[in-house]
Amino acid sequence: MLVHILGPLRATVDGVPVCLGGRRAQTILAVLALEAGRAVGPDRLVDAVWDGPPPASARAQIRICMSALRRAFAEAGAPDAIETHTLGYRLRLAPNAVDAAVFDARVERARSLAREGRRAEAVMVLRTALALWTGPALAGQTSAALQPAVRRLEEHRVRATEERVRLEIELGRHEDVIGELMALTAEHPFRERLHGQLMLALQRSCRTAEALAAYRRIRRSLVEELGIEPGPELSGLERAILLGGRRSA
Repeated sequence: MLVHILGPLRATVDGVPVCLGGRRAQTILAVLALEAGRAVGPDRLVDAVWDGPPPASARAQIRICMSALRRAFAEAGAPDAIETHTLGYRLRLAPNAVDAAVFDARVERARSLAREGRRAEAVMVLRTALALWTGPALAGQTSAALQPAVRRLEEHRVRATEERVRLEIELGRHEDVIGELMALTAEHPFRERLHGQLMLALQRSCRTAEALAAYRRIRRSLVEELGIEPGPELSGLERAILLGGRRSA
């Protein structure tokens, strides 16, 4: 059984898609998947399903949704997927059965390779990790209770992307990542590390004027919209480019 949360929520059993039902059942499964292997209490599920005050029948409706999910997993060939626990409910999964766990393991493996100086291998592993994403985390799930986990997953995705780009630049592939970095900086207008990587890639591609223009753009955004100046790393990189140095982002 596999559960996918790095994109739209979906589940499969031996490649057979599981019919997850409506919004409430999907919210319940999302919470269980985020806590795979650990029990989740009914009160937490109620809070996730109803963003406001729940109805008096909330717990009964959770049980109905749970029965529907169990039936769906059973029809797909996994009748014991959801276990009733003394503390609530538990999704019974192998450690690598949630794509987010696989992603984290691959990122850690890539970091280990990078520490050993095996940058090209680390890039390849990071690419396989990032390929697990099929869209925004838990795309389409609107429960307020899920949003902190969504933001955490998305942060991990961007950090892994930053690490891959850094390694690509260190390997001399700066020209190859410029287009990607332009798109990423547009998507994340205040993320200084990405802007610094774009500046460095441009400078190493003999596009110094564009690198300095990229600095002016991020500085203007930070000053006008957040009221802050760029941090010391970004401003130091600008000075290094002006002086013709070669720094790493």
